[in-house]
Amino acid sequence: MNRARLVYATALSAMIGWGLIAPQPAQAQLGLGSLIVTITFPADGSPVSGTVPVNASVSIIGSLTVSQVQFYRDGNLIGSDSAAPYSVSWNTTSTNNGSHTLTAVATDVLGVRWNSNPVTVTVSNGPPPDTTPPMVPTGLTASAVSSSQI
Repeated sequence: MNRARLVYATALSAMIGWGLIAPQPAQAQLGLGSLIVTITFPADGSPVSGTVPVNASVSIIGSLTVSQVQFYRDGNLIGSDSAAPYSVSWNTTSTNNGSHTLTAVATDVLGVRWNSNPVTVTVSNGPPPDTTPPMVPTGLTASAVSSSQI
């Protein structure tokens, strides 16, 4: 009876993967590193207007290489830079006044994306300049008046 149980257990082990076969140990994998992305300008909470630079620094930990840094406003691409120091110019006059979130995303040579912490700025541009030339009124008439009539 014990032999029958052993044969059954062995057959069951082979069918569902139980048994005396030891799995191979996993190979240790060395990380290639990481990138730490930081927006260095403008500062969090800053008011901005006109055209401002948006700057980022990338700290490399390990042996990774930066391919590019992309800059986003509220999730929309402002621009990118592929060489340090990483910077783009942002013309805020085409952006609504109010609070906006900036992020920088560094992409390494393997295609992995590394995000900065968000920076919130307040766009505060004045009203657009008045570019309409003044109009000269037409059809005006005046009657002569002497100084004694005034």
